[in-house]
Amino acid sequence: MTRRRRVFSAFLWCALLLLSVVPLANATTFKKQASIVDLLNHSELILRGRVVNVTDGIDQHGIPYTEVTIRVAESIKGQVSGTYTFRQFGLLKPRKMDNGLTNLMVTPASWATYTKGEETILFLHKSAAWTGLRTTAGLGQGKFNVQMAGATNQINNSGLFKGVYVDPTVLGDNEKRVMATKKGPVNAKSFVALVKQAVDGKWVEKGKMRNEK
Repeated sequence: MTRRRRVFSAFLWCALLLLSVVPLANATTFKKQASIVDLLNHSELILRGRVVNVTDGIDQHGIPYTEVTIRVAESIKGQVSGTYTFRQFGLLKPRKMDNGLTNLMVTPASWATYTKGEETILFLHKSAAWTGLRTTAGLGQGKFNVQMAGATNQINNSGLFKGVYVDPTVLGDNEKRVMATKKGPVNAKSFVALVKQAVDGKWVEKGKMRNEK
């Protein structure tokens, strides 16, 4: 292969990669602070469980990915049970390739990252059509780590309930305390109960929960 053809092939590969990743990134890019309404609106699956395996690799299209497997304790939205595996764009760390080059396409900043053994609540965006890759809605804001009965996302729940209206007749005392949180951990059990009620009752679709600002 001539140098010109090698350069063209590399350019073509990068263009295909960009086309495959940009729709996913655009679909999961939010304003700086995503509200609970935003997360609900952009989630195809909402799962609570424990991360049992995290690996990375490069797929048949040459796209780098991180593969996450969780043991599902509860499927809050969607029909999922047992273990569930998904892939998101980016490697865990730079990888040396067979051609001697190093692939530096790691998980982008602000995206969710995963650790084996952690308990988590995930708001998962719909998979990209061509690549099958998916990530959490709101990027790192759609993944909540559960520790000491508290649930916290990547920005410490900042803005999660800001400007969100909920019909007061549908909230119990525990859910009201969750909604009053301005920043910091929320009780995981009460948070899951709130989200489950919102999903089952179609609060967002019916206007019972909405962004007011």
